[in-house]
Amino acid sequence: MRFWPRVNQWWLWLTVFAIPLSTRKVLAPVFDQGDFVDYASVSIFLSDILLIGLLLVWLLSADRKQKFQWGPKAIAIPLILMGAWMTLSILWASPSPLLVAAPAVIRFWLYLGLYLYVINHVKDVMTLVYPLVVGVVVQGGVAVLQYFSNHSLGLKWLGESVLDPARSGIPVVLIDGVRHLRAHGTLPHANVLGGYLAVGLTLMWPLLFGSVKRFGQLAWWLVAGVGLVGLFLSLSRSAWVMLAVGGVLILIWLARRHSAKLWSSLKIGWPVMLTVLIIVLSQWQAIVPRLNSNPDLIEQISVSSRIKQWGEFKEVYSQHALAGVGIGQYFLHIWQPDQADSWSYQIGQGGWSYMTLKSLSYYQPVHDVYLLALAELGPVGLGLWLWIIGAAAYLMIRLGLRGSVWGLAGLWAIATIFGIGLVDHYWWTLPSGRLIAMLVLSSVAVLWVNSGYNGKRGRAKSTSIS
Repeated sequence: MRFWPRVNQWWLWLTVFAIPLSTRKVLAPVFDQGDFVDYASVSIFLSDILLIGLLLVWLLSADRKQKFQWGPKAIAIPLILMGAWMTLSILWASPSPLLVAAPAVIRFWLYLGLYLYVINHVKDVMTLVYPLVVGVVVQGGVAVLQYFSNHSLGLKWLGESVLDPARSGIPVVLIDGVRHLRAHGTLPHANVLGGYLAVGLTLMWPLLFGSVKRFGQLAWWLVAGVGLVGLFLSLSRSAWVMLAVGGVLILIWLARRHSAKLWSSLKIGWPVMLTVLIIVLSQWQAIVPRLNSNPDLIEQISVSSRIKQWGEFKEVYSQHALAGVGIGQYFLHIWQPDQADSWSYQIGQGGWSYMTLKSLSYYQPVHDVYLLALAELGPVGLGLWLWIIGAAAYLMIRLGLRGSVWGLAGLWAIATIFGIGLVDHYWWTLPSGRLIAMLVLSSVAVLWVNSGYNGKRGRAKSTSIS
């Protein structure tokens, strides 16, 4: 392998692996009653630095004779339009167009650069799946250790949050009246860990049923087992639902189309799945309350808070129905009205501070990506996001109908992004969530571009991708 292609490959692998790492330098911290305000602060993440380096290497090593690829136009066009509309929203964004909106726009274009890099350099989706699988193992392993130790592991250099179950605002579950930590991995919230592991497992599932040697297949089952345990211990209900529903449908499809491969693989993987089941059942005291509708349980606080968030969304959107409040501004709109004093710089904290009437945990973006898109970017922004998700799903459906297991994997991943987006916000608000979503879109584009499908003739050269 030549020098630059080797550098490109390893750098891409490292960038994909670093997506769930929250290692960062806070450039402009903001505090509220002593608590760090992530949504209003400006940070540069390790993934940002690696991505900038990746694009610079691409620029330096680019073959001028090679034709530039945009990938599927049905995805590329709305992504570019979304970036343009976000950039324009800085003009009317308030109250913080430069501190919050501008960094969000810059980061979107950077992530779009990753998408274009992948389209032009990656010919096999496994180039993205391999580092993602390593990330699943690492995050699943960290999640298990966090959960059973009931505290963080001191992995600050990987961006792990300080996780103390006794501290207010930390996601926990009550077991016999005792606050028990939900696993976070190195991601900013337990739900984000659940989403990351769900996406990783949906994209890697064809490896469990591929025609590989017994030892190799067992290795993939072990990877899936670690990811599944980590996902369950995140106690993320939305990730559970998307993985369970998709998993059942995939098993039905395999039983009808590839029953021999299914049973052959299950003969190898059943000890791993049995171990996962035993671990999950042993934690029934944590899992059952997450499925209980009893309003007295701590888990139902999230339900009542979502009802409050719906009212806040209606208030914000009613005032900015045409173009939205601007990218990244929604949280500030629900936070600032309770401001008791103006901004003040706290020397001891090394950043700017607000003093609000309520604790920081009271303020949360509405837990719905589509409502957030509508509130921040108006109908245009929502329409572009739905166009992107719908186009990606459509392309994967076409591959799946032609018997491509990887097409089904891409469809499952897109469905996971769509479904979780109905009940949570991190695909839109958090850098790690946005980058995970862009990785899924990049994987879908690679699958489509390299599927052998001839759009003009309306048929594919092959019915499967392996």
